Amino acid sequence: SEMQGQIYIPFVNYALMIACIAVVIGFKESGGLAGAYGIAVTGTMIITSFLYFLVLTHERKWPLWKVIPLVGIFLAFDFAFFAGNIFKIADGGWFPLFVAAIIAMAMTTWKKGRNELYRKLIGARFPIDSFLSELPRNRMPRVPGTAVFMTLSPEGTPPTLLHHIKHNHVLHEKVILLSIIFKDSPTVPDDEQIQLNDLGQGFYRVEAFYGFMQKPNVPQIMKIVANYGLVTDPMTTTFYLGRETLLTGGKSKMMRWRKAIFAFMSRNAGNPTSYFGIPANRVVELGTQIEL
Repeated sequence: SEMQGQIYIPFVNYALMIACIAVVIGFKESGGLAGAYGIAVTGTMIITSFLYFLVLTHERKWPLWKVIPLVGIFLAFDFAFFAGNIFKIADGGWFPLFVAAIIAMAMTTWKKGRNELYRKLIGARFPIDSFLSELPRNRMPRVPGTAVFMTLSPEGTPPTLLHHIKHNHVLHEKVILLSIIFKDSPTVPDDEQIQLNDLGQGFYRVEAFYGFMQKPNVPQIMKIVANYGLVTDPMTTTFYLGRETLLTGGKSKMMRWRKAIFAFMSRNAGNPTSYFGIPANRVVELGTQIEL
């Protein structure tokens, strides 16, 4: 509840339990398990020393002439222990290296893919001021109710909104552009959680801030913004979410095989409707194709 890197996730905990049991059953003999354990522990020691180097240089701003000798002493012992276990790689030591490579590949692919996707979406955004200035000339029909468009960025016009106008040619009386932003703190105080901006012409931008130990709840956000003067009726509110279909034929710097893996991971990611607590019968998903 206090440290950013110490978060309890029940699913991960159970997955580790099952994996540990499977490893013990799979190796059968303690000799192979000892080889895997030796490589895993000494490898972790080396990684920890490198991370300590980054903490000292980036967070504590230590000069290199202090950091290199200190971390060098740790690494000298770490590499000595690791070298003593190299001969155990063929006798079970390959397993932690294989698992570490798979997990590292998945994590870096997800991070790289999300950055590329965010860059694509931000690069294609349309300035909200230009959108609102052109709105009166288009004479877009307005229907009763509220439309909430979920958007990653608190700037620009959400692609989902533009997609909706392109196909449906209609807008609700109230249009809310909702961005959920996570902070690097465990929690965000209630009085700092919501920022509401009236953009005019029935458009509002809402930014909801959460800590990494908090779970966002969109219906609760709508109740909070009512205290700021933006009252909505849950029965006439529609939530618009974007669902991206990722194509691997784009010109991004990601390798094609990593694009395919990221596309697979995105297709199997958690459902945002349930994660954000949005009523399923009030959700409209608009699909778009994006080339990475």
